[in-house]
Amino acid sequence: MRKIIVLVSEPSPAEESADERATRHDVVQGALASQAAIMAAAESGVSGLVLSAVHRPFAPQDDLVAMIELWTENEDLGRLVAQCVPAALRTQLSLTVSATATSEIIIKEVLHFANAESPWRIKLAGTAFRRDDFTTEEFFTYWSDIHAHISGRVPGVRGYVVSRNTQVIEGTDETDAIVAQWYADEAAFDAAQATPEAATTWADVANYAKTTGRFWLMTEKVIVTPPASGPGLLEPGYS
Repeated sequence: MRKIIVLVSEPSPAEESADERATRHDVVQGALASQAAIMAAAESGVSGLVLSAVHRPFAPQDDLVAMIELWTENEDLGRLVAQCVPAALRTQLSLTVSATATSEIIIKEVLHFANAESPWRIKLAGTAFRRDDFTTEEFFTYWSDIHAHISGRVPGVRGYVVSRNTQVIEGTDETDAIVAQWYADEAAFDAAQATPEAATTWADVANYAKTTGRFWLMTEKVIVTPPASGPGLLEPGYS
């Protein structure tokens, strides 16, 4: 089983109000959701498909609109990415795409997805880059053996997954991983960030990673429910 992550961006006009930006993003996210549903119906090799919409970027000029996660046994990954965001849609909405194949490190099992009907209503997602003096293996060993145990103690963290980039499919993405954490809601996330545990977590990032990652709060639309992962490395029953 392979997991593809597709990051979809749309350039922002220089002069744009928050309401105009939200309206524009709604159009893009709606088009991506419609395309994802078409793809899921037509593609037998899709085992999971989740569309995450950016709810709140951490950087004011961040152009990311959505993230698509796709689980598949299919080896033609480029074709699947092209189906997720077809050329005609890219041209029509001025979209740019980067896509990577990943393998998952489950820290805490994902039992729910971030939407209005869920007990987990918000997801934090971000990019991660290893420090130049760390090899890839050293970076992920530190994350699994040390940082996961520190960051997993932040109050309110429910699910927690690190998607390790193993292959660039499209674009020039140089990230080493995409990290995702789920919270009960946006207020729970904000409260968690004010705790000593969160401060310790962010301070530890510099011990193994660059501090140039991009972060977003997202909501999720499940098109095809992904396969269950089983317990994460911080949970009873992990193997």
